[in-house]
Amino acid sequence: SRHRRRAASRSDIPMHRLPRTLPRGALATLLLAEALLARADDAGTPTEDEPVVDAVSLVQPALLSGPGFGVDSHVELRGYMAHFMLDTPVGPLNADSVEILAEREAELPAIDAIEKVTRSDAFVKAAGAKFVATGAALAKVVLHPVDTVLGIPAGVARYFGNRIRKVAAQAQAASDRVARELGTSGNPYPPDEGPMTDARGGDGDGARKRRKHWYSSVTSEAERELKRQLKYNDVKRTLARDLGIDPYTGNPYVQQRLSELAWVGTGGTFSATSALGAVGGVGATVLSNGGRINDVVWKLSPDDLRARNNERLRAYCRDELLTRQFLRRGVFSPTLQTGLVDALDRLRPSGGGDALLELGMTAHSELESRFLVNALRMTAAYLGDRAHGGLLRPIGAGLAYEAADHELVLPLPVDWLSWTIEVRDFLDRAEFRVANKTALIGGGASLAARRALTERGWNIVMRTPWPGAPPYAAFDEPAPPSD
Repeated sequence: SRHRRRAASRSDIPMHRLPRTLPRGALATLLLAEALLARADDAGTPTEDEPVVDAVSLVQPALLSGPGFGVDSHVELRGYMAHFMLDTPVGPLNADSVEILAEREAELPAIDAIEKVTRSDAFVKAAGAKFVATGAALAKVVLHPVDTVLGIPAGVARYFGNRIRKVAAQAQAASDRVARELGTSGNPYPPDEGPMTDARGGDGDGARKRRKHWYSSVTSEAERELKRQLKYNDVKRTLARDLGIDPYTGNPYVQQRLSELAWVGTGGTFSATSALGAVGGVGATVLSNGGRINDVVWKLSPDDLRARNNERLRAYCRDELLTRQFLRRGVFSPTLQTGLVDALDRLRPSGGGDALLELGMTAHSELESRFLVNALRMTAAYLGDRAHGGLLRPIGAGLAYEAADHELVLPLPVDWLSWTIEVRDFLDRAEFRVANKTALIGGGASLAARRALTERGWNIVMRTPWPGAPPYAAFDEPAPPSD
């Protein structure tokens, strides 16, 4: 019929493929099937695997070599993050993103200063054999960090999933109650980690027996050791401030050496801060000036810092149990928790705070925690005052933000966005089928990813700046590694 010929013409289906007679509604079904097949083929934007590229394609040249360090030129992209290997005087160091690469390199002068102190006769005499680690032991710490041992998925691919695991309020309450009764003796915030941490709290022989470890023999001197533990926390933060590094850094080598130096420095016979001054401190400039760390992290104890963050989160989150769980049990360090709260203060959302913490509780690594914090930072930087009063909108396992003027912003603080099957399926979700939407990409994106985003109606902002953003290279396509 004329109607059938006209419909076939519009759908570009050759007439010889149409049957002579069709039941009622069959033509519409056929046209829908053809459209779905065409979308599934997606011939214009085929999916791709994440590549191995030259490091110079991703980061500025200054980060690829310097005094005492070099970076492997071949970089694997996994989970939309670049995975670097640094060759340093203390051995190889992993850096699982461009941001972490910059921080690991900023920590190298601090490592050198700590090494000079911990090799000194005064330190060795004060420490004895207990804390003088061998080179082999330290190499094991560097080459086998906790994240690798636990087999945590690489990159931030988790945030391109279809859904997140919800943290049930009832489970929060039960866990909170158990932790209060058994772990912190009524203190709603956990103590800082240290050699004497497990000696804290608890009454009776049973509690002492549960907490006994090789380093925490609870005797008549327990009270003195607890006071020493408090001093240890202060000394560690002071040392980190003088060195210009994060006291909660995820660098396993720095954590081990910094903890040893702080602990021995609380013994009364060795002044860690004086010894560090003798070799020359680095100065707290790298991280603070870059906007990556709030200096309150150096000033307040972990307990006081969590209490401060808890109070500030009340402006955005109603579920107090969820807030306490986030501050105590997630993988966010006190530094990243503070960074998240600072970013919320810049955004000033009118809703979605509890959903954000639910999403944060699903993070399994420092890298995933950084993704959320940087997502908030880049959104606040892009929107400015327009951000105030908007809504945080977790979509699937990712995070979006609906501004007060209804622009939907999808922050993607990734090193490189490839058009993988996971990204395609995530961006084809119904929640993204709106007219006014913008994708913020921290680093770069493949031509396929940019083409597919454009076809789906996204505005794209490449290398979105925010305070402390990684120093990405200004390249459109990463070069394949040279042989």
